[in-house]
Amino acid sequence: MKQRVLFIDDDKNILASFRSLLRKEFLIDTASHPEEGLAMFKEKGPYPVVISDLKMPDMDGLTLLSKINKLNEDTIGIILTGHADLETAVTALNQGHVFRFLTKPSDKETIVNVVRAGQDQYNLITGNKLKERIIKQDLKAAAFIQESFLPHERADIGKLSLNWLFKPSDYVGGDMFDIIPLDHENTGFYLMDISGHGVSAALAAVSVSLLLARSGHLTNSKTAEIISPSELLLQLDNDFPIERLNKHFTMFYGIINSARKTLRYSSAGHLPPILLRSNGALEYLEKGGSVIGMNSGIPFEEDEVPFNPGDKLISFTDGVSEYQSQSDEMFEMERFISLVQEYREMSSREMLDHIYEKMMQFGENRPPLDDVTICCLDFEKEDENQ
Repeated sequence: MKQRVLFIDDDKNILASFRSLLRKEFLIDTASHPEEGLAMFKEKGPYPVVISDLKMPDMDGLTLLSKINKLNEDTIGIILTGHADLETAVTALNQGHVFRFLTKPSDKETIVNVVRAGQDQYNLITGNKLKERIIKQDLKAAAFIQESFLPHERADIGKLSLNWLFKPSDYVGGDMFDIIPLDHENTGFYLMDISGHGVSAALAAVSVSLLLARSGHLTNSKTAEIISPSELLLQLDNDFPIERLNKHFTMFYGIINSARKTLRYSSAGHLPPILLRSNGALEYLEKGGSVIGMNSGIPFEEDEVPFNPGDKLISFTDGVSEYQSQSDEMFEMERFISLVQEYREMSSREMLDHIYEKMMQFGENRPPLDDVTICCLDFEKEDENQ
């Protein structure tokens, strides 16, 4: 299929010569004045290739191609010049609006080769942009799918309430979390952070999340007994050796017993969550073991702590502590902990939003290089009027 070319030259004899010479190879439109060429481009464009004479009345070819570039930055500009104008033509190439230049006179083969090279460049540019649009559409669809695996922005199970903030560094990310009822007294909560970020990390996170959703991983399918946090992490370490996903991941898993008011937990190399007591005291949940994927076979430690009405469990990923300012200074755990203490009287939703706002102020809104997740699990106070 012939592609269109727009020739602009104030010499009508040259235009007629080009039209006659190249009519079998290209669909040619011509204009004998720069303003006429601009009007034709606006009316019939965009053209893949525009060839313009360098010296014309009222407007030179460089100015004309600069204006055409503003109308469509993908159009390939070619300058037609005499031998005496070679220095100017080289300068034009360096300005970026000109792809090649043709000297007067040029033989047909040279002209055809230059124009086809321009068309190839146009096809490459527009083809890459189309691929980029398709990739972005696919990533948006993937982000929608990943979000469908996350709990509601506020998830309630009995007296437990989970508020969260998730900001992937790309369209999708490698952080995943959920709150899951195990029986009428026990509720499970996990937060994982897959190594890396982007599509591969998101696929790995969804894969692990789907496995946890199946029966037999959080509870024993035969006995209905709840699997302890340390047993679950060891099982995941066996299920996901690093060779399976080419990823390792950290994870915190806890089981809240609302009747006994306890939190039993274990951690696989994850940053220690903060237990914010109703009186403002802070405790760090540090028991656990190595990251999942090493398949070391070493048992994970676990612990059980009181979890009373009014307490908050605050867990997060290293995208928070490792967030960097414009000068590459890290946000660090100390700042995060200080903000938790400062905002402890706020609701959990307000606390998360204010912490993230402060974090972005620290970095002067620098985009995070890693996924950022903060979860706050509340054990709501009993209604004193009941």
